[in-house]
Amino acid sequence: MKPDIEKTRAYYSSLGPENICDCAYCQNYCVRVKEAYPEVALYLAALGVDIEKPFETLPLEPDENGYLEYCVCQYIVFGSCPEDFTYRIGDVTFGRSDCHPNTKIDEEHFVLDFYPIRLPFEEPKSEVIQR
Repeated sequence: MKPDIEKTRAYYSSLGPENICDCAYCQNYCVRVKEAYPEVALYLAALGVDIEKPFETLPLEPDENGYLEYCVCQYIVFGSCPEDFTYRIGDVTFGRSDCHPNTKIDEEHFVLDFYPIRLPFEEPKSEVIQR
């Protein structure tokens, strides 16, 4: 893998909250993943990636214990990566994605994905409107 760390870091610095999916499952991921998977967060940071700003996540439904498994988590990285790239941290496997939404980026880049990620999930509390 030959990441352009500075370009990747600049890309993530430019992303605001409006660039992150606001569904409950994605917001749960963004709030919990860095603390739950610190080694994964450090690895991504070394590539210039902010773990709290995923390009795409694919969550399953919460299980009976209140946990949500994300079967794939995807991030944009500038630079190049061989198609057969793999890396592991504990039970988490990284690879170059060949299936993802259009990134709408013209510069050389790839989508890095990893799985599985398992996080506790709590339904967001709805706000009570008082009159």
